[in-house]
Amino acid sequence: MPAPFPSAPSRLSGHTPLLCGLALTRIIGWGSTYYAPSVLAGYLDREMGLGPELVFSGITILLLTGAFAAPALGKHLDMHGTRRSMCVGAVICGLGLAALALAQGPVSYLASWFVIGIGHAMTLANTGNVTVAQIMGERTRRALGLMMLVTGFSSSVFWPLAAFLSQAYGWRVAWLIFAAMQIVIVLPIHFAIPAYHRSPAAEAVAGPAKADDVGSAPPAQRRATFWLLALIFSASGLVSWGLPLNLIALLQSSGLSQASAVGIASLGGPATLLARLVDAVAGERFPVERVALGGLALGPLACLIMVFAPGSAMTAVTFVVCFSAAMGVISVARATLPLALFGRQGFGAMLGKLAVPQNIAFAVAPLLFAVMIESMGNRATLVASAAIQLVGFLAMLRLVRLLRGA
Repeated sequence: MPAPFPSAPSRLSGHTPLLCGLALTRIIGWGSTYYAPSVLAGYLDREMGLGPELVFSGITILLLTGAFAAPALGKHLDMHGTRRSMCVGAVICGLGLAALALAQGPVSYLASWFVIGIGHAMTLANTGNVTVAQIMGERTRRALGLMMLVTGFSSSVFWPLAAFLSQAYGWRVAWLIFAAMQIVIVLPIHFAIPAYHRSPAAEAVAGPAKADDVGSAPPAQRRATFWLLALIFSASGLVSWGLPLNLIALLQSSGLSQASAVGIASLGGPATLLARLVDAVAGERFPVERVALGGLALGPLACLIMVFAPGSAMTAVTFVVCFSAAMGVISVARATLPLALFGRQGFGAMLGKLAVPQNIAFAVAPLLFAVMIESMGNRATLVASAAIQLVGFLAMLRLVRLLRGA
């Protein structure tokens, strides 16, 4: 059994510097990997002849690598903590980004993303969430909400940064600078993570497990709870990682000008951040499954608004704000809901298992939605998006009823 967690009252304030540092590493990690290709794709196409499909295939490789590494990594994190993984992962990310800067063609480019995917799995997403859970104890939900809020600034920081560096020094230098950030900034912060110890002696003297340690899902329902969560997060993730990439084109097809479409689409970022902020500040007052249920209901409603009342700027604004707010709530729930249901004991292993279907859904989403829009049109794609999200909502509704009846 893990050693006792620190007491709650001073935990948040006592770890504020480290949490701020970890938030910075998330911005760097997501910004230099997931968001940077959007800016640098044109340079890669001109110099190496890599089209957009091949450029963004790197992200697919990153996500699939993380999916298949996650189960074994999660068990390791529960046994040994996250400090070693986070430090080694920062070095691997740095090497992968440096290799990306030196790529000469499709093979070396895609191979670099495989290396980055290993480092990404060891430092970000699930590993970062487990780190917060092991540090913060029962205050994990609020801390994760605040971390997710800050992570939302990754694109706002790294899109202009990547654009400036690539224009001033070239895309290769840009990625070399991002690689250096992993060693100079990220690695020292990861070294500051407290060592995590498991005490065999503690198991013999420990009293009954706390609810925060074991979660609210009853043992007899844990298998069903897991599969419902996997369905919920995969369905919602399929839409949240596929539809936004085509958002501007979708708005233009409804009759808006390009300038209006871009301006309205830009409201998605603030709406997502606001939803995460509300959840971080007030979410602890409500059961996390109820908050997630609200977000899952709002997503399909937003898509249907755009289907049945297209053509006006007000409709487009309502759609973008509601859809983005729903995705913001659900993105936080992907970390906090498993914690609430399964507890901190074995949290890493549980997130690792859930990462397999989630990351596969994330990886196929961009290509799937591109095909859907091309073959079905925007209106039918919105209907399909609502239907996919409805599956997630119904699964969440079933989960709430399952927990209520337990």
